[in-house]
Amino acid sequence: MSSMVVAALPTTIDAAARAGAGPRFEQAFATAGAPAHFHARLAYRAPDGVHHVEVWRDGATRVRRDTDGRLISIATRRRARDTDFRLDLFDRSRRLHTIVDRTSLYRVGRFTDWNDLAFGIRPPADRYSVVAVPQGSDAPAACRWYALETEGHRTLICWSREQAFPMLMRDSRGREIWRVTAFDNAAPAAALFRPDEKGYIVNNAARDIAGD
Repeated sequence: MSSMVVAALPTTIDAAARAGAGPRFEQAFATAGAPAHFHARLAYRAPDGVHHVEVWRDGATRVRRDTDGRLISIATRRRARDTDFRLDLFDRSRRLHTIVDRTSLYRVGRFTDWNDLAFGIRPPADRYSVVAVPQGSDAPAACRWYALETEGHRTLICWSREQAFPMLMRDSRGREIWRVTAFDNAAPAAALFRPDEKGYIVNNAARDIAGD
């Protein structure tokens, strides 16, 4: 889902881990005011080309992401403050339904958390700095530009505080690597989070990994 700073994939950032005197990550990229519902279409650039994603957030407990019309990812958790979540992956071309959770993902080295899935970015695990920067923008919503530097990488992120989502991103060379093309705040249909599983092979990877 994300081969960028983000998206794509438990990081509590200690003040000592910050490399600069700018705002903390959670201050710049605040999610506390996220709308109850959020739906967006976006494109992002990865080493293997451009990918197209549609994402739905339903409150703080359900997220669905469709990537390139081929992969459906549905994350659910019981309570808004839970760090663990269940992730159902539907590979439409292979007709494969894989069940994982955050714990099993971490056990196999896939460091995906809720922020990756719901908000497009997550706090860096290592030293970082965040600085507000002036940049022009033709984003579909008002957003503020920040430069996020971590491990020698610099990413420019235009963050919409109202939508709690990055509207645009650019790499250190100023090349666009993420763009939201449309969004709305309509409540998603419940059926979106219960895809038709007919004809799918179910692989409960979370159970298998836990048993290793």
